[in-house]
Amino acid sequence: MPTLGPCHDRSMTSETPPAPRGLARVSVWEERTAWPLFAGSIVFLATLTWVWVDEPPGQPLLSLALGTLSLLWAWFLVDYLIRLVLARGSRREFVRTRAFDLASVLLPFLRPYLILVFIWRLPIFYYGKPRLQRIRYVVTTVLFAFMFVYTSSYGVWRAERHAPGATIVDFGDALWWGFTTITTVGYGDYAPVTVLGRVLAVGLMIGGIVIIGVVTATLISDLTDRIRAAAHMPPLTDDEKLPSAD
Repeated sequence: MPTLGPCHDRSMTSETPPAPRGLARVSVWEERTAWPLFAGSIVFLATLTWVWVDEPPGQPLLSLALGTLSLLWAWFLVDYLIRLVLARGSRREFVRTRAFDLASVLLPFLRPYLILVFIWRLPIFYYGKPRLQRIRYVVTTVLFAFMFVYTSSYGVWRAERHAPGATIVDFGDALWWGFTTITTVGYGDYAPVTVLGRVLAVGLMIGGIVIIGVVTATLISDLTDRIRAAAHMPPLTDDEKLPSAD
């Protein structure tokens, strides 16, 4: 999964070198705007799905939807430009660590992934406790998996829906196929028949293996830390032990 850029860490010790002043200003801005932008990204994704799937809706509604998408996209772009201005003195580092932010704003096929950028910036995850960091990685990975299935299923649906002998002719069926594929279940009731559809299916299969591996490794890391912490806990005293049933 692409790196979304580091967040400000309030638990930094005196041994940790402070962030450059420009990036510190960026972190403050990101913390203050994270929740509104996250809400905006949810509206963006919902509206985009409606436009993609319900085609063509009535002209007034279509104009409203396209206007909403344009305004939200402009908001996201302005947010990136403001952060770029705030990062003066550290702009090269800003662009390097926020490369996915820029790519998801500029490249149309990545715009559904904007929600990942903003959930990564939520203040609830800004504290540097290892447990919260692991939760952030798991939440972001699971959400990335959903978005990966969503975009892959949409691409397969677009490639398959008019092909002779195709079974994936409805977006709902495409989503069902996508989730059964990424979880390696593969019931076989739906399968792509076009070359492009099969190429996208292979990418989804490989991505599913990687995503499951990342989530599993994160959960094992959390379990290992808990076991190590329990091993270093002092034994309970007689007063701390639960009373006997007798």
